[in-house]
Amino acid sequence: MIGLVKHSDRHNVATLFTRERGRMAMLVPAASKSRQGAARSARLMPLSVISADVRIDATRELQTLRSPQRLRVWRDIYFNPVKSALALFLSEFLNAYLRYAESDPRLWDFIVNSLQLLDDAPGADANFHLAFLIGLLPYAGISPDIAGWRPGLWLDMRDGTLKTFAPLHRDRLTPEETSALPALMRITPRNASRFKMNGAQRRIVLARLMQYYAVHFPGMGSLKSPEILRELFN
Repeated sequence: MIGLVKHSDRHNVATLFTRERGRMAMLVPAASKSRQGAARSARLMPLSVISADVRIDATRELQTLRSPQRLRVWRDIYFNPVKSALALFLSEFLNAYLRYAESDPRLWDFIVNSLQLLDDAPGADANFHLAFLIGLLPYAGISPDIAGWRPGLWLDMRDGTLKTFAPLHRDRLTPEETSALPALMRITPRNASRFKMNGAQRRIVLARLMQYYAVHFPGMGSLKSPEILRELFN
């Protein structure tokens, strides 16, 4: 579940990333004040993981989502203030990125398993969002090629390759920034807490990651939630 917007007085449009069909928009009943309506709204919160039977009607632009059930129950993501901020960022990021994504069960598994790690963690890891963005790079098909790294090389963000001389544009990493990539590319949502960074380093890494995604997926550079994380993990 990645987004919910009002469609009419009776229906909303839920945007979901499904395991088998990729991104889909579906009609759901609008929230009501009844107990049943409140329960339905809880199942359709951002980043909810649900299961449902959907009858695909090729003649309709919007399919109807009926009787969604929680597939995973988050016990801490919505209640821990720091995890909630991370979830806000992930929801906004995924809503933008998944416009470009094809159906990919492995990507769906990566997202859900990462959220499970965040929910299960005893505390919110200040590196989690960075690990998630780095872990997503292979699924996005834009992992930088740093196999031949040596001191003094630049990274050209546009083609993800190392360069001896500075690329003649601003979408690049300096040799100092590039030297951090061999370590950063080993971060995963599972081991993120082992990597030590201060607030200034996290801000730089997040800014460069968002720039890298924006180079390859236009529109990704206008997200608002990264600024919240910059302040939170300062």
